Amino acid sequence: MSSKRLFQLIFTLVSVQLFGGCASQPVLVERPEASSGAILFRDVRVLDVATGSLSAPAGVLIEGEWIARIDAAGSLIAPARSRIVDGGGATLLPGLIDTHGHIYANPAPTWDLAPPTPERNLESYLYCGVTTVMDPSDGSGDTFSRRDRIAAGELLGPRAFVSGHALTASGGHPIAMIRVAAPRWLRWYLEPRTARQVSSPEDAREAVASLAQSGADFIKIVIDDLPPGAPTFDEGIAREIVAAAASRGLRTVAHIGSTEEARIAARAGAAAWVHGVYTERIPDEAIAELADFGIPMVATLYVFESYATLLEAKRVATPLERQTAPAELLASFNQIPEDSNLLPHFEGWLSVLRANRAHARDNVRRLRAAGVTILAGSDTQPGVFPGPGLHRELSLLTEAGLSNGDAIRAATLDPARFLTQKDDPEFGSVAVGKRADLLLVDGDPLEDLAVLSRIRHVVLGGVLLERSRLTNSGR
Repeated sequence: MSSKRLFQLIFTLVSVQLFGGCASQPVLVERPEASSGAILFRDVRVLDVATGSLSAPAGVLIEGEWIARIDAAGSLIAPARSRIVDGGGATLLPGLIDTHGHIYANPAPTWDLAPPTPERNLESYLYCGVTTVMDPSDGSGDTFSRRDRIAAGELLGPRAFVSGHALTASGGHPIAMIRVAAPRWLRWYLEPRTARQVSSPEDAREAVASLAQSGADFIKIVIDDLPPGAPTFDEGIAREIVAAAASRGLRTVAHIGSTEEARIAARAGAAAWVHGVYTERIPDEAIAELADFGIPMVATLYVFESYATLLEAKRVATPLERQTAPAELLASFNQIPEDSNLLPHFEGWLSVLRANRAHARDNVRRLRAAGVTILAGSDTQPGVFPGPGLHRELSLLTEAGLSNGDAIRAATLDPARFLTQKDDPEFGSVAVGKRADLLLVDGDPLEDLAVLSRIRHVVLGGVLLERSRLTNSGR
C-alpha cells in the first residue's frame, strides 16, 4: 500500500470512531412542515401479508398514528383538513422491516473508507420504505440515545431495535478482521469500539449487565470463525451469555456461518440466527435437526453475494441505489485500486463465498421447506446500502424459493412478530387499529417484486413523508 493510501486508511478509521460523519448531500426524506390531520388513501388495493392476497379497491383512513378505517372504495368520507391521496389502484402494504440493518455503517467499498453517516442512513432506509430496523451491533457509542431520539420524534428515522456492541470470543470476529486490516498500533483504539470480547463466564455476565443497563433491546453473540480460523465461542460461554441475558428479560441472537455454529447457537438458547449458513451446504440429515430448534433465521443472502462477486467489478446499481447514493460512489465498486492490500487477506474467505453461492440459497430453500421461519435482513455494510439492500435481499429470497408474497411477509409480519414476541403485533400488517407505517407502490408486487421499488408514498407513524431522490439519478 502506498504511504498516501495508508494515511487515508488510518485517518478514516480514526475519524469514524472520533467524529462519525456528516452528510452534505441533499435531504432524501423530510417530515412535512405542517400536519394535514387525517390521511385518506382512496382507490388502493390492500396487501394482506398474512395470506399473500390483494383486496378489491378500498379506502384507508389514517388518524393520528393509527389506521382508523378500511372500507370499500368511495365509502369513506375524509374528515376536515384531511390529506387525500388518490391511489389509482396502487398497492398499500406495511412498511418494510430490515431484521439485520446497521444504522452506523458505511456502504462504500472497503478500499474507499469514509466515516459513517447514521442520519443519512436513516433517511435512506425511510426513502426505500423501511420503517423498522433491527440493528444487531453498533459500536458508535450513540446507539441507545439515537434510538431514543427517534422514538421521541427528535430524529427522523425508522423505529429501531438495537443491541449495542456485539459480544465475541477473545480475538473473534470482528476483532479478527481489524487485526488484518488495521496497523498494530491502531488496533488498541479500534478493538474496544467494535465489539466486546468475552473469555470467561464472569466476562459474559459483566458484558450482559453493562448492555442491559445501557438499554439494549437484545444481545448479539458472534459464533463464526471469520476470517477462517478466528476464535469463536464454545457452547458453554454462549450458554452463560444467553442465561445472563434471559435473567434480565433479554433475548440473544447469534451470528453464525456453518451448520455446527448454528447448532451451538441454538443449543445455547439463541432466539434467532442472524445469518444463514453460508460457508457450506447443510447436510440433508441436519435440516430437520435445525428446524426442530424452532427459531427463525435471518438469511442475509445478499451481503455474501455482494462479497462473492466483488472482484468481478461488474456491479450494476439498482434504481433505489441510484436514487439514494451518489453516482460516483456507485461507480467506485467497479474501480478496484491496484494498490489495495486489504483484499488479498480475505481471498480465502471470498473463495469460500464464491464456492457456496448456490448452497446458501439452497440452504434457505430446504430449511424453509422444513418449517424454519425466514426473516429478511440486509446487513448494511460495504456494498449493502441502507434501504436498497433490503430490496436486493427480497429478490434473492425469491431465488431461494420463496414466493413474492412470502418474501414480503419475511420483511413485514414475521419480523414484527419476532421483535414484539406477539402473534398480533401493532405493526407489520395493514388493518384497523394497527400503526400506520405504510408503503404505497405502483403495481402488484405479488406479480412483480420489482414493484416494491416503485414507491409512491411512505407513511411513518401516520405522517406522510416527503421524499426527494438525488437529482443525478434515474428511476
